[in-house]
Amino acid sequence: MTASWLLANVLLVPMDGPASAPLGTVRAGALRIAGDRIVALGDLEPAAGETVQDGHGMAALPGFVQGHLHCCQTLFRGLADDLALLPWLQTRIWPLEHAHDGRSTSASAELTLCELLRSGTTTFQAMESVRHAEQAFAAAQSAGVTAVLGNCLMDLPGPGVPAGMTTSGSDALRISEQLLQQFHGHGGRLFYAVSPRFLLSVSEPLAHDAAAFATQHRLRIHTHADEHQDEIAAVRARFHADYLQVLDRQGLLTARTGLAHCVHTTAAERALLQGRGAAVLHCPSTNLKLGSGIAPIRDYLVAGVPLALGADGAACNNRLGMLTELRQAALLQALHAGPGAVPAASWLWLATAGGARALGLEHEVGSLRPGLRADVVLFDLQAAELEPGGEVASKLVFQADERHLRQVFCGGRQVVRDGVLVAFDHRAVAARAASERDLLLARAGLRR
Repeated sequence: MTASWLLANVLLVPMDGPASAPLGTVRAGALRIAGDRIVALGDLEPAAGETVQDGHGMAALPGFVQGHLHCCQTLFRGLADDLALLPWLQTRIWPLEHAHDGRSTSASAELTLCELLRSGTTTFQAMESVRHAEQAFAAAQSAGVTAVLGNCLMDLPGPGVPAGMTTSGSDALRISEQLLQQFHGHGGRLFYAVSPRFLLSVSEPLAHDAAAFATQHRLRIHTHADEHQDEIAAVRARFHADYLQVLDRQGLLTARTGLAHCVHTTAAERALLQGRGAAVLHCPSTNLKLGSGIAPIRDYLVAGVPLALGADGAACNNRLGMLTELRQAALLQALHAGPGAVPAASWLWLATAGGARALGLEHEVGSLRPGLRADVVLFDLQAAELEPGGEVASKLVFQADERHLRQVFCGGRQVVRDGVLVAFDHRAVAARAASERDLLLARAGLRR
């Protein structure tokens, strides 16, 4: 049973303000949690039966929201370094994903959840592999997070794609239907997303059928787009059109669509983004590690394109924490668009309320408001590395790391206490993951 809490003597950073002041009204006070909901903020006194957590010197924010992850790839951490996108997929990721079974996928998802919760992410969207996506749903369900998940749709063979990895279009949608019926809407926390992998791996008939399936059930669409120049050249050679123009023609570019990356978009594509209301899911560390480039985030913000931040997968980032992506994104845009073009407060908003908006979950998570889920993180602002002074947004975006994240509440349940993950036995999860990875590598015929 979820306890009732009073988080007292904290600096409330509600992240519910307008674009000109996205942090909202930052003030000292307390936050009350009853069950899985925030019920009050302000000058509050302890009530009978609730647990009081003294947060002196700490800032309370909503839990982070990540727009793009791959839980199934956490088991591949460190196995696919130093490669560009297409060889990364062809020589590592597809063979490894093909070797997954239910047990290894489950171990990978649990390891993902440990890292996400420990680093303050309580809501995320993830694209899983062709099969075994139910394991990621089960792990998210057990952890109590809010998650948008889907099996990737992939029916075209190609270089590096193992025989038998792809499914037929009918099988892909049959799996989609099963996951939809089993998990979508569960407890208001789990949601199914139609997830075509990317243009080069999905046939035209499957793309159109996937778009129709999403429209029929009013589901989100989650895919990759405009990530790397080599990929874009291959798309133009096949379709004789820009990436987003093809997705639009297929019916996959809608106000419920989230597009991972969008590093290299044309003026016509940016107009399409703006007109269709699709969201960009920005993964700065991955874009650097794969040598893809720097996405024009300031331009998207000016155009009103919904945006979320994401770590992508551990196979192309090696870290899954939001604080890394916050700092990386801010520094890259300072280089790309000029210092201060996107201020620290705007980045913090994208990691919380903006990310929730991009996933269509702003009425449930992303802000500290009565009635929303009690997903709350507490940062120690008085740590030596964060002193002296400075604005809270600057401290969190440019200075803070996971040492300074002291408490995490997910749906009213304390999952990190005094900097220690208590929701999982992390050592046991890591040991299981290591064992399953050895078996997976053997199945894949790859060395460590």
